[in-house]
Order: sequence, then C-alpha cells, then structure tokens
Amino acid sequence: MEKRINTKTRTYLQLFKNNIKELVGELNIPEYKTNTLLQFVYDYQPLEFDKIDFQKRKRVKNIVPFYERCCALRANNEQCTRRKKGDDKFCGTHTKGIPHGEINSEQEKPTHTKTTVWVQDIKGIVYYIDDSNNVYDPQDVLNNIVNPKIIAKYILNDGEYSIPSLSKK
Repeated sequence: MEKRINTKTRTYLQLFKNNIKELVGELNIPEYKTNTLLQFVYDYQPLEFDKIDFQKRKRVKNIVPFYERCCALRANNEQCTRRKKGDDKFCGTHTKGIPHGEINSEQEKPTHTKTTVWVQDIKGIVYYIDDSNNVYDPQDVLNNIVNPKIIAKYILNDGEYSIPSLSKK
C-alpha cells in the first residue's frame, strides 16, 4: 500500500515541478535566477511513507483505581470499571439509574462449597469419601461432575471403615 502511495506522491511532485518550470519560462525571469530556482525545485526530495505511517495506533486503556470506580453492577454481575463522577458513588451513566444493582461492601456468600474427597479402601473396594461420612459415586467423581451422587454413608469404628447400607445388599 505504501508503495502505491509513494509512487503517487512522486508522480504528483514531478508534475508540480514541471508546471513550475513552464511557469518560470513564461514569466521572462533572468536566466541565472531561473537556473537557481529550478535547481532548488528539482533537488527537493519527495515525500516518502513507511509502514509505520500506516499502522493503527494502539488504544491506551486507563486503569481506574478501585476506590475511584463506580459502585454499580454491570449486566455480567461485575463492578462497573468507569471513574466516579465527582462526589457521587456512580459514573455518569449510572447516575441515571442502576438496572443491575449496586455493589455491596460485603462480599457475597459463595453458593458452592468445595469438598475434599479422598480415596479409601474399604473391605477391598476403593471408594471416594469425605469428612461428612459421605460415600460418592466413583463415576461422578472421575468424570468431574459438579454435584457427584452420594451413594451411602460410611462409619468409622476404631480406625476401620465400614458401609452398613452397602454391606446388607
């Protein structure tokens, strides 16, 4: 692209120089002044463009400090990233309304709890169990399902595990 534009500017400049030469010839200017002027015009370097001249400028993002951020919630349930307007709690957009609510100073309680599950050999069979005496379906645990099925409860007597509901069958 820059090659085409450079060619176009060189052609335009050459045409301009030729027009100046014709005009100087018509004006009956003394020859020594004409030669000096034409030498200056023809020695003038054409305008050249580089790849850098055609590159789009990267957008500079301003990072707003947390204490200066708007206190409104966006649609994705995150805090608005714009700067507060003066002494208001909100930016210019959210002073008109906060359709998705306002951010609380308290952190929201998580709805999911993470439970640590480990493998335990109970009477020769490997089970996945947790601290709450739950025995989980091994397929659900291996497939990394969010809420694995609880298939039984285990009992711990003197360091020995047993599952009464599965041993009756």
